[in-house]
Amino acid sequence: MSSVFHAQAREKQGRMTVGSLATAQAQAFADKPALLFPRRQLTYTFGELERNAREVAAGLIALGVARGEHAALWAPNLPEYMSVVFGCAKAGAPLVLINTNYQRAELEQILRQSDVTTLFIADGAGRPGEYLDIIREICPELAAGGLPGAAETHLPALRQIIFLGGERQPGMLSWPEFLTLAAKAAPGAVDARETTVEPADIFLIQHTSGTTGVPKGAMMTHASYVLNMCAVIECQDLSADDCICVPLPFFHIYGTIMVLAFLAAGASVAPVERFQARAMLEAIESCRATEVCGTPTMYVAALKELETRQFDLSSLQGGTISGAYCSPELVKAVVEKMGARSFGVIFGMTEALCTMSRPTDPLQRRSGTVGRVMPDRELKIVDLHTGETVPTDAVGELCVRGVPVIDGYYRMPEATAQVIDQEGWLHSGDLFRVDAEGYYSVVGRLKDIIIRGGENIYPTEIEDFLQTHPKVADAQVVGIPCDYFGEEVVAFVRLKPGCTATSLELKRHCRQQIALDKVPAKVLFVEQYPLTASGKVQKFKLREMAVRLMAEAE
Repeated sequence: MSSVFHAQAREKQGRMTVGSLATAQAQAFADKPALLFPRRQLTYTFGELERNAREVAAGLIALGVARGEHAALWAPNLPEYMSVVFGCAKAGAPLVLINTNYQRAELEQILRQSDVTTLFIADGAGRPGEYLDIIREICPELAAGGLPGAAETHLPALRQIIFLGGERQPGMLSWPEFLTLAAKAAPGAVDARETTVEPADIFLIQHTSGTTGVPKGAMMTHASYVLNMCAVIECQDLSADDCICVPLPFFHIYGTIMVLAFLAAGASVAPVERFQARAMLEAIESCRATEVCGTPTMYVAALKELETRQFDLSSLQGGTISGAYCSPELVKAVVEKMGARSFGVIFGMTEALCTMSRPTDPLQRRSGTVGRVMPDRELKIVDLHTGETVPTDAVGELCVRGVPVIDGYYRMPEATAQVIDQEGWLHSGDLFRVDAEGYYSVVGRLKDIIIRGGENIYPTEIEDFLQTHPKVADAQVVGIPCDYFGEEVVAFVRLKPGCTATSLELKRHCRQQIALDKVPAKVLFVEQYPLTASGKVQKFKLREMAVRLMAEAE
């Protein structure tokens, strides 16, 4: 199971930096494929990844980027992405990973709030040139060939922009131009800089996904990422013989940790540059992937695609699902229809990974729970009112503590204090229960609890039940204000292809088998849900939509 990096990391109890990952694996697996891009017919070996990362680090040093100065990366899952990640790690430049869905206001806010000095930017993730158009609006001096900071700007820290393409862009360095700077760095500069990087230094700043409001920059150290990599390797029993298909966006914690964990195991990674179900299935087929990771919406799309086309998924052995609540039925469907026999769940948030299924767990446990605690961290479930640890099988808030947890939110001390208490426990805002065997189950989000007539109602219970109806593909349940009960239950439902149903039909289905106070007052049918770029349902937007629709119906 152990790779060179994993063995060294465990020997040193995680006290290593992420930059050393590329070095250790290049020494052990120089000619072995690390990153596979089948649609581009492009492969990077571990040796090439290390050389590319050193070029990026040398280029940053030549540009005058000091240890501790922030860089940022705004791009889909391009081949250059991981070279920038490892290069910044070696240069000691904390890297801000930017959501691919952001528009002007969001990008400007993140660049300013995160004190970014150097921006790596792609052409776009959808419309050609969309990212370039946005950055030119923010920095109009670029059009005349000026550099950021050369004129008065809203982003005083930003000094340089590197375009991840071969074409020259006014006011920016092209990717080839940036790489030529590596030769201008002093001999031994990368090695000298890398020796100054400490495990406790910030490696990445990844922003919360915005399912409940304004994103916050979660600071992850090298040590926290190394321990999370080791934990994933051990929980999934990974080896250098594995290959994972990653359709997740790299900017998201789930995508990043899966890529780095598999590379740390000496395994190969086959990214999907922009998610499409067909591209995901083609990558599994062509790269002979043994593992896959994704959000519930990605797997729902993949299962739908399998109904129209055949793919050879015989290499697939397992994988994980996370990023949002997933029903037991969906996990079982992936196991059955995609052949991922050891498939299971990983639970976490931007701030911390918490639990994970093991391949040896029975299917009932892998589909009905989110697994057991991952190594190197402590978990507890506390009473919402007293803060005391609750008994087995009782519902409370999940808390996590340990080195793998974030250091806090960048330049947001008040927000940090709201979630991390004086004893170092991070309060997740998630409602959980744990059984006598140590398996954890999600009950819901603390903010999503519906209090109807004084009774606590957990949306996941209703969502799970609605999905037992043969016409229902999936469901999302929210609470909206109600003068009489305080809150009322509203369900948003997506039907299976070719099916029709009425609100009354689904409410009758509920009345027959669940408590009356859990029966939705209204069932709204939708084609899709509002999602973050990582595939999470934005329930606050559904809540707003329900309030508006109910008001219009009065």
